[in-house]
Amino acid sequence: MSDFETSINSLDLGLFQRIPSQSTEMDKASLLAIQAAVRELVPKYRYLEIGSYLGGSIQPHLLDPRCRRIYSIDKRPPQQPDARGYDWRYENNSTERMLAKLRDVAEDLSKIVTIDGDTRDVAVENVSEPVDLCFIDGEHTDIAAIADFKFCLDILEDNGAIVFHDAHIVYNGIADVLTMLRDAGKSFNAYVLPHTVFVVEIGDFPVRENHHVARLAADNSHSYLFALRDNDQFRRFANRFPFGLMRRLITKVRAGNVSK
Repeated sequence: MSDFETSINSLDLGLFQRIPSQSTEMDKASLLAIQAAVRELVPKYRYLEIGSYLGGSIQPHLLDPRCRRIYSIDKRPPQQPDARGYDWRYENNSTERMLAKLRDVAEDLSKIVTIDGDTRDVAVENVSEPVDLCFIDGEHTDIAAIADFKFCLDILEDNGAIVFHDAHIVYNGIADVLTMLRDAGKSFNAYVLPHTVFVVEIGDFPVRENHHVARLAADNSHSYLFALRDNDQFRRFANRFPFGLMRRLITKVRAGNVSK
């Protein structure tokens, strides 16, 4: 068994060691579990991600001999909107910088195709072959998450998986795309993995049956509590003076705090 096979089968976080990734350790374990499942379902799979920045989440797919193509879409902004109410900044954000870092992971980058742009403007034809696994980690707004999902749906194989990162931020967008799938009569399964990874299996693509994924999905209290605690800052803000006082007065007038 090769070193990579040993690493992916044990969900070795060392596969992310060369390039910093804006993910928790549990996020990384979940992403490796998904990769392990996909490479079993499709021995020569194709991977696409939206929002690559430095290439941290590309690393394990670049090293994977079963991954035959990697598409990286990133509009490369110096900053972009965020659903938390502020712009998120990206210093020295360029495709050239990402590729330079990825050369420290593997010398051969021939399976990587980079596309600079927003999925709302990128033509589907720029992705020249169907993709089996999509990872959405671009602009963290609901509108962008929906647009990215629609793009992925257009380039996905009949059966495949679309994965969101930071689901606790773009949860309204995720809810909307699931409604869209139901309304369209699309066959899918959706679930969350620790900490902030949300998986949508399209068609017959049982990622969830992989033993690593099943174990992580069964222990989803991590996801629930992480999301609530990370968003608790907004509850604390709403309880501060004068906002908390105003809310309590309105609640008292409307008798919203009375059980009958």
